[in-house]
Amino acid sequence: MKKLVIATIAAYVVLMATNYLIHSVWLTPDYAAIASSHRSMEGIMHRFWAMALGQFFFAAMFAYIYTRGRENKPWLEQGIRYGIVMTFMTVVPYSLSEYVVYIVNYMLVIKWMIAGGIQLIILGLIVAAIFKDGGTARTA
Repeated sequence: MKKLVIATIAAYVVLMATNYLIHSVWLTPDYAAIASSHRSMEGIMHRFWAMALGQFFFAAMFAYIYTRGRENKPWLEQGIRYGIVMTFMTVVPYSLSEYVVYIVNYMLVIKWMIAGGIQLIILGLIVAAIFKDGGTARTA
């Protein structure tokens, strides 16, 4: 349980930091081009708590799901594989759905998928590193 809490906190901190780098730094020009479809910065900040809470739940479930499927294999390999699997489970479908619903350039969708994939591989490596020692690994 202690490792799960540590993994959740670590994943949450990295998730929030990488979200800032991706969405508030790298993709700012892309979002400026579609600014009319977004809330004002004041409106976003007023609801920031909801995004922070959602990201916390994602981090907690990301860490928990890893504990249920890890195997007696090297943690580095498992972390990368887990990040890739979670990318195809979350980022890719979400990005493609956003492309259908919102008027966004396909390049922004590709950037979302690439950045999200890198982000989840990093999270997978962090969570795998935290769980690499101790505990019983499950075999699939």
